Amino acid sequence: MEFEQSNNVIYITPEGDQVFTFIKYVNDKNGSYILDFDNIEVSENKLKLNNYSEFSVPHAMSKDRIKGYHYDQLINQITKYLINHHAKEHIQIYRDMDVIYFESAFHTPKTLEEKKLFQEAIDKFNRIIGQINSMIKSRFNRKIEVILKFPPNIHHLHSVRI
Repeated sequence: MEFEQSNNVIYITPEGDQVFTFIKYVNDKNGSYILDFDNIEVSENKLKLNNYSEFSVPHAMSKDRIKGYHYDQLINQITKYLINHHAKEHIQIYRDMDVIYFESAFHTPKTLEEKKLFQEAIDKFNRIIGQINSMIKSRFNRKIEVILKFPPNIHHLHSVRI
């Protein structure tokens, strides 16, 4: 079988809708795959490899449940990308509902030097979000809120446009 468990694939539903999903399980016995989208079991000839960018979503999305699935998966992919490329010992990145959090051990800056370092960190995080925004073609016309959380405050960063 050509595909592996983690491959991103485009599944064409019987109604002709495109679903950008991934393979949860490879069933070698009967030559089929279990997809993340509705746990659908499909044969290899019904799947296509995804040749799009990291944050791709198919153009044809006519049903609300397909749009909801793609929206949820896109936020997951963005969060996973941030974790893999920008998480450090002093910063934890995670998703809670439709918000992405950067949680840090920062404390409220008091001195001028601390304020300068804090502003540099915010600028760095906003540049990261800007890079992600340039990689995503807006399909949902919505913004994901991104918050820098540090005890005991929160700071709103730029949002991710999807």
